Amino acid sequence: MISQFGRAALALDLLPLGVCKWDLVALLEAPDELEVVSQERLDQLLYASPSARGKHVSLAERDCVLEKADTEIAELNSLGASLITMFDGPETYPGRLLECYRPPIFLQILGDATVLLRDCIAIVGSRKPTPEGIRAASDFAGQLAAAGLVVVSGLAYGIDKAAHVGCLDAGGQTIAVLGSSIDEIYPTIHVPIARSIARNGGGAVISEFHLHMQPTVYTFPQRNRVISGLSLGVLVVEAAKESGSLLTANFALEQNREVFAIPGSIYALQHVGTNALIKSGAKLVQSVRDVLDELPGFKAAPEELPSEVLSQQEQSIVGCIQAGCTSVDLLCERLACAAPQVLSVLTSLELRGLLVRRGPDSFAIVQPL
Repeated sequence: MISQFGRAALALDLLPLGVCKWDLVALLEAPDELEVVSQERLDQLLYASPSARGKHVSLAERDCVLEKADTEIAELNSLGASLITMFDGPETYPGRLLECYRPPIFLQILGDATVLLRDCIAIVGSRKPTPEGIRAASDFAGQLAAAGLVVVSGLAYGIDKAAHVGCLDAGGQTIAVLGSSIDEIYPTIHVPIARSIARNGGGAVISEFHLHMQPTVYTFPQRNRVISGLSLGVLVVEAAKESGSLLTANFALEQNREVFAIPGSIYALQHVGTNALIKSGAKLVQSVRDVLDELPGFKAAPEELPSEVLSQQEQSIVGCIQAGCTSVDLLCERLACAAPQVLSVLTSLELRGLLVRRGPDSFAIVQPL
């Protein structure tokens, strides 16, 4: 669906005003005033804006951008795309996004536009992640989707891709915010993912850039403020020292959003940025519950018991620990086994997260088995 104010919004954005266009937005008495404004009124509006004083826009230039807007709307219709504008009400344009500094005047959308109105969580990180980072992004995306959140990311290589795919695999909805136009998916290798998102209720692919816009070094930072602006919080999975993900986290802080970070090795470059975020106050995250605890109204799905079958020896040791035999000596005595054999089984159970050490020689089952 094309917004009734789509023509005005596209034309306004095309005027040669740069950042002054946001001032002009605030001065317009009605969104479509630009379409009927006189030269005298247009000059008055520009003069009333401190940042736009000295600039001049002729009616001929106004008419030219209106024609371009009409052409673009026709192209959007042929793509089956939606167009929403900041002139639309909260039933169409996400109110949370209006809290951003210079929010997008319009958004072009492939897929389900209503998904932008739901509660979202952003997952971002390195374009060159570790296998562990990919797994974490995918797992967290699926679990957060299961909790009822829409997962937002930037369709980039690495963590972004893992977050989108993990969400889709879990049957959730996701929003891909582009640093290019919706008809110029970047990177092109992710076109199939974008199609999966835009079709069959998978979510939405969105952009604040006009059609035929290729990505540049400037469009990605603009994209990042939208990622955080749509979201209740931002989860950074892996980020190097100069990572763009840290820029998204900074936008989140400016927008009064929650910032979460998964800790990592002090020796890995991919974790320098995330560890620094934690040091500066981001919430350290080890499970999805750490995120949901900060988002009122959301709960993690009940944890399932391990699907793996315990061996007879493992079952015996678990049963003994549950009965009160919590030390190696007691377990050896009860089971008539040698200490190395018992320790080997205990180590295996501990690595699989089924039991924890309570002291140098004391063990406890994490949950009933």
